[in-house]
Amino acid sequence: MGSGWKVARIAGIDLAVHPSWLVIAGLLTFSLADAFFPRITPGLTTTQYWLLGAGTAILFFASVLIHEFSHAILARRLGLKVSGITLFIFGGATSIEADSKRPRDEAVIALAGPISSLLLGAALLAVGAVVPQREAQTLFGWLGFINIVLGIFNLVPGYPMDGGRVLRAVLWRIRGDQLTATRQAAIVGRVIGYLMVAGGVFWALRSRDIGSGLWLALVGWFLATAAEQSQAQAGLELSLSGVRVRDAMDLAPATVSPNDSVSDLVSEHMMRGDDRSFLVRHPDGGLAGVVTLSDVRRVPRDAWEGARVTDIMTRYGDLATIGPDEPLVDALRLIQEREVSQLPVIGDEERLPIGLVTRRGIMRLIEARMKLGV
Repeated sequence: MGSGWKVARIAGIDLAVHPSWLVIAGLLTFSLADAFFPRITPGLTTTQYWLLGAGTAILFFASVLIHEFSHAILARRLGLKVSGITLFIFGGATSIEADSKRPRDEAVIALAGPISSLLLGAALLAVGAVVPQREAQTLFGWLGFINIVLGIFNLVPGYPMDGGRVLRAVLWRIRGDQLTATRQAAIVGRVIGYLMVAGGVFWALRSRDIGSGLWLALVGWFLATAAEQSQAQAGLELSLSGVRVRDAMDLAPATVSPNDSVSDLVSEHMMRGDDRSFLVRHPDGGLAGVVTLSDVRRVPRDAWEGARVTDIMTRYGDLATIGPDEPLVDALRLIQEREVSQLPVIGDEERLPIGLVTRRGIMRLIEARMKLGV
């Protein structure tokens, strides 16, 4: 789900909040405090309703985190690297840096979230049935109900939802090809998404509950868009099947010294060629880091002369790198997940780059393969 504000690190997993999450958090709190709780538990003060609404909203998003951490923890147990969890307007998203190696693992990881939501929902409903306070009964009852709805909804077989990932695992097992399974599951996801849009619009037009209808349509639009993006991504990856990083990397990437001034970097390199990213190498050839146009733009113009490349570059320890014999598909995924434009290619000797693979280079290769029909 893109970038967000990192707010915590739990069990070695980064937790981030996307700006869009503030919208749904505010709307949910307002809805609970202004309409739901006053209708179900009359007699409280306005302040009490708002405290109850805010507390319920926080507990709801805590349950969303439990759902996402179920995916993340199981993925790590199966040997996959989890880069983080992001809360956003439609709930949460777990970023796993590689696809599962087996259909069974894909299905198990996908099912972990809905199962946790269903179990949590049942537990909350049970608690709500035994607590004596009316407000607590309402709070636990709402949370239990919404978690069960969340669990069931996520089982809808529309990729990239959890149910769609289970569908992809089944198709992968039947067809024996992960990318083909992804494209087919994404088509189903698009169909379900557009049906939800149509159903939401119909609901909004034929009932008084306009907000719920529009919300269903919005969720459907999001699902259809995400499925379309997944289908396009699968098509790109299919076109790169069998291609290695060495087939697309730049064997003689532009390099600069860590001791060069930012002013020289701009005048001698960026203004005299097409390169916008540079390997930063020590005199012995070892890789110190990477410096890009974006790094320069963060430095005030009047500070260029006094600043050195080493002051603004991304250092080696923070870089994403890749080997020359890795699938080019993995390089493309890593570039997209890290939101960078290039990856240094490291050979047998650590810190000694043998090339640079860029987003532009990968796209150029894909375009050439498509035009040549290979």
